[in-house]
Amino acid sequence: QFLPFAALDGILAMDWKRRRTLPTACVKKVAIVGGTHGNETNGVHLAKHFMRNMSLVKRPSFETEVLLSNVAAIEQNTRYVEEDLNRCYFLADLQNEKMASTLERKRAREVDAALGPKSSETPKCDLIIDLHNTTANTGVALLMAPDDEFAHEIGHHLMGLDDSVRVVEWNDQPDWPLCPSIGRSGLTFEVGACPWGCIEPELFQTSRRLIMALLDYVEQHNALISSGGGKQQEV
Repeated sequence: QFLPFAALDGILAMDWKRRRTLPTACVKKVAIVGGTHGNETNGVHLAKHFMRNMSLVKRPSFETEVLLSNVAAIEQNTRYVEEDLNRCYFLADLQNEKMASTLERKRAREVDAALGPKSSETPKCDLIIDLHNTTANTGVALLMAPDDEFAHEIGHHLMGLDDSVRVVEWNDQPDWPLCPSIGRSGLTFEVGACPWGCIEPELFQTSRRLIMALLDYVEQHNALISSGGGKQQEV
């Protein structure tokens, strides 16, 4: 039986090369996640906006799901309740029953079950977009794994649409504790500067426009793959 991970020095590490199939395969499901940090209100309200207007994020060739992750922290308008949810997605932690003690650890398992699981050869979500905002003046920062070719394709495309977009790579390591790492591919969509607990209107509208452009790109990717055409652009 194939397992998408291996033991390195006794630590579970993902076999990412076996998962990174999207550059040559159709995307079947995309998830947009808001509220990984409950006080990052720009992302929370953008997710809620899409949940109320699903026609904006639906595309013919793939399913789109929108969810709120740390609901308890959103209700309290705080980053987290007991610990940072975006540090709870290491594969080893998700598979260790002793690590399910806090509210965020339990929620991480629920999100993993809904979008992954991370341990599966065939996670439910091919692409996860995790919405965040920061007080730093980042513009639009797309954070992703160094080896995630499809996420880099998306980043390159969005950079061509908006000069404020930048691609930032996560540290090169065997696994990441971040929500987008549950799926086959994924990225953190971070915008700033935006105060905690606030909506910054211009960034909200920019995020909305770019997320819809991202989904259009995925639709075009699927059309190209389905037609038997090859990618004409290397990133």
